[in-house]
Amino acid sequence: MTKLNDLLKRYEDWRPLIIALSIIVVIAISHKIYWETTTETNPGKIWDEKTFAIDGPDENQIWRIKFEQEVDDEIIFKGVLETSPRNEVYQNITTGGFIEAEGLVYTEDLYGKTMLNVGGMRILVNGDLSGEFFESEIITIRAHLVENTTTFQNPNDVILIREGWEAEPEDIQLASDTDYYFFGTEVLILLSGTYLYLKNMRHLRNQLKLIWHLAKFEFNSGMRSSRMVVLGLFFSLFIIGIGWVLGDMQDADPETSFFVESGNHALLQFCFFTFFVVSLAAIAVSVDSFHKERQTNTLNMLLARPITRESIVIGKALGLTMVVGVPAFVAQLIGLYLMILEGDIPAISGILAFLLFGQIMIFTMVTFQLCFAVAARSGTDVVIYGLGAWLLFAIVWNLLVYAISFVIGIELTEGFETNPEYQVLASHLGLFNPGYVYQFAVGLLTHRTIAIDMGGIPGWLVLLALVLWPLTCLRASTWLFKREMKG
Repeated sequence: MTKLNDLLKRYEDWRPLIIALSIIVVIAISHKIYWETTTETNPGKIWDEKTFAIDGPDENQIWRIKFEQEVDDEIIFKGVLETSPRNEVYQNITTGGFIEAEGLVYTEDLYGKTMLNVGGMRILVNGDLSGEFFESEIITIRAHLVENTTTFQNPNDVILIREGWEAEPEDIQLASDTDYYFFGTEVLILLSGTYLYLKNMRHLRNQLKLIWHLAKFEFNSGMRSSRMVVLGLFFSLFIIGIGWVLGDMQDADPETSFFVESGNHALLQFCFFTFFVVSLAAIAVSVDSFHKERQTNTLNMLLARPITRESIVIGKALGLTMVVGVPAFVAQLIGLYLMILEGDIPAISGILAFLLFGQIMIFTMVTFQLCFAVAARSGTDVVIYGLGAWLLFAIVWNLLVYAISFVIGIELTEGFETNPEYQVLASHLGLFNPGYVYQFAVGLLTHRTIAIDMGGIPGWLVLLALVLWPLTCLRASTWLFKREMKG
């Protein structure tokens, strides 16, 4: 009991934040339970459980498609739109043929209706949904089971007694229409917990001043260093050049491998190349941040000041982030201008995410490298660890995904990138790579909603990873630094 009291007392300042996070976990679990209890979250299972039977002689067969549910039953389904509704509207069809994948006969009364593929299940909507919903969006749809009879030739007369799910356009909604209530509540609770945590911190205003002074010192000394002059010039020219090239590639021959199909697609490519060079610069400027302090004995002088260990790490991280972030931001703006000048304009929300999340990505890589800078015993070790991390995230990652795919039995044959199993694996593993999280998050903001499926992961999980990466790296680096100082 005494140990528990000591532990609670030690982390008394963290109590509001811990309580807030605990409440958020409860809300997240409630969110999951809400969808499981109010909707059918596995529509593909119901579709696969339907039965198909053939009765009668060859000359006059009766085909029956039947579901386990009863006719007129109503279910609210929640799932991902596997195809774009724009391509599923019945317009130019040849009537009279039976389509097994959709479980119906093409008739004239289908004109103007839409066949949605919701998580593997076909639901006929009595209306044209072109432009209303898009591929990969997560929706809820209230559908009811109907029965109808159709006669067609195959080649003899066949009577099809079919059960199928139908819905009206007004019965379809984005899942985010409900998700926003949960997410909004979680954000408010997190902000409240963070505010109370900061309010309980002792001498907060003085610590913020010291953090800002330390950040400015790191920024000024970093910008004057010859290392940053070379690195800044290199990655700035690279980013600007890539922006111009990606704009020009939108006018290339669609049959070539150099073609970029749209401004949004070009923006996602831009994210990858930006991470490729900027992450290396972030690691390079952070590589000796603490090792140099130890050698010049300035770390002890810094510790003698009334500044906490957390403030030292945060100040250094912010300063080093600005060293890389300021020239990177300028280069991104110029590169975007050239890309838009030569090609299409990406979504404005995507452009803002590209710039803002780029700074978060730089902060993440800086704090990630600070963990090595604190823990490593020598300058050589820091360089090796940092370079190894960059090689893993920027170059070797795809090879790692290929290796894991091979081990678990996913065939890496021609066109394997479009294999749904591979896409799900690559997307989930991508959450453990800050570069991919940056690319995912920018791609998410090019859509109109976070209720989107990104290769098997929901949009909210991408945003969660974007927040957790820098917070986790910052927490790890501060913990390592405090442990180092105690040792």
